[in-house]
Amino acid sequence: MRLILTIALSFFVIYGINFFDIAALDYNIKTVAVTAAAIIVLRLLYSVFTRFMKVFLFVVIFLPIVGLIIYYIYSYATGNPIELFDFKSLLERAQWF
Repeated sequence: MRLILTIALSFFVIYGINFFDIAALDYNIKTVAVTAAAIIVLRLLYSVFTRFMKVFLFVVIFLPIVGLIIYYIYSYATGNPIELFDFKSLLERAQWF
């Protein structure tokens, strides 16, 4: 059933390409097969990248925020001052390059 829907979608894609004058495509087996294959590949890439993005967002956004919260709680509990990045030394090292 999914293959039939993909083939039907490829007909609509070819119609849209012809309607908006992007290219002049004929309705033949080769064109429909290539369009269906492109739709299948795009569907697979979408599923892979959405899974990757979930992991990426977890690692890049959630874990650093949790780490900062734990660091602030630890600093408060132990009485140590909170030390953030030393931007002056970072800028000096960046100018060294």
